[in-house]
Amino acid sequence: MPNKTCTVFLFLFAFFLTGSVNRFRPVLIENVSAQTIHPCLNRVNIPLDQLHWLYIPEDPDQLYSDEQYFFLAGQLISNDVVDASVCPAGGLMSNGYANACGMATASPAVIEIQNMVNASVLQAWREVGVPPVMLKQMIRRESQFWPSQFTYTTDETEFIYEYGFGHITYMGMQNALQWNRDLYAKICSTSTQVNCREEEGIVNQFLGSLVVTCDGCPYGLDPDQVDYSVDILAEILLGHCYQTSQLVYNATDWYPSLVVDYATLWKLTLMNYTSGPDCVHNMLVNTFGVTEGPMSWEEISANVSDKNCEYGMNYANVITGRYYDFPPD
Repeated sequence: MPNKTCTVFLFLFAFFLTGSVNRFRPVLIENVSAQTIHPCLNRVNIPLDQLHWLYIPEDPDQLYSDEQYFFLAGQLISNDVVDASVCPAGGLMSNGYANACGMATASPAVIEIQNMVNASVLQAWREVGVPPVMLKQMIRRESQFWPSQFTYTTDETEFIYEYGFGHITYMGMQNALQWNRDLYAKICSTSTQVNCREEEGIVNQFLGSLVVTCDGCPYGLDPDQVDYSVDILAEILLGHCYQTSQLVYNATDWYPSLVVDYATLWKLTLMNYTSGPDCVHNMLVNTFGVTEGPMSWEEISANVSDKNCEYGMNYANVITGRYYDFPPD
C-alpha cells in the first residue's frame, strides 16, 4: 500500500509539473506573465565555478584592471594621443599594434582607458541587467576599449563593418532592435510611424554614434559619450539574450529556465551575438534530442555543427573564461 501511494503521488507530481511547463508556453517568451522574471534577468542556480564572470561587484573599483593592450596602445600612438616618437618605428609594428617601447610609453593611458568604463559597466548592470564582468571581458575581447570603427576593403571599395566598444554590425543592431523594446525606445522616435529598424540610414547613423573616439579629447575618447556607448552595448546584448531565450523555447518546447541555467543562457547569447541564431538553434535541437531534458553547456558544445558555430562556441568560452583577477577567489 505505501508503495502504491508513493507511485500515485509521483504520478500526480509529474502531471502537475508537466502542466506547469505547458502553462509557460507562449508564442513569444517575452509575453510571459509579468510576474515571471525573464530568464535573462533571473540570477538563480549559478554554478560556483561560473562566479568568476557572473558575480556582481559592489563598486566600480572591483573592476579595476591593468592589462597591457598592444592594439589599444597602437591606436593611441597612431591617433597622436600618445607621443612615442622616441621609440623605434615610432612605437608601432607593421600591423598597427604597439611595439615593446610603444607599449611602455602608452601604458599609463592604456590603464586609464580600460578602467574608464568600470562605472558605466556597473551602471549598465543596475539599469539593464547584463552581467558586468562579462560585459567588460567582452569589450576587452572585441575592441580593447577603443570604441572606433572597423573597415575592410573589397574590389577597391572600403566598407565600415563594425562599430563601438562591442564591434556591433548592422545586422546585429537590427536584430537587437527587433528583440529589445527598451533599446528601440532609446534610439527610435515615437512621434513617427517609420520603423527605424528597417531604415538603413537611421541604423547606420545610430551605429556611428557608438564611435566615441575624438580628436583633442582626454585619452582620445569623449568621456561624456562613454556611458552612453556602454549602455547601448548592454541593451544590444540583452536583445540578443531575449532572442536566445526564444531559440531555447523553439528548439525544446520547454520554458528556457527549465532546460538551461542562467550561465548557459548567457553563453548561448554570446554565441548568438557572434555566430548568429541558426548555430544556436541547431545545437540546441541536436542536444535536446539526446538529453530530452535539461542541457549543460558542455553537452551543447559537444554538438557544434560547423566552423562558424565552433567559432561562436570558442568566443563564448573566451569571454566567460577566468581572465581578470577579480574577486571572488
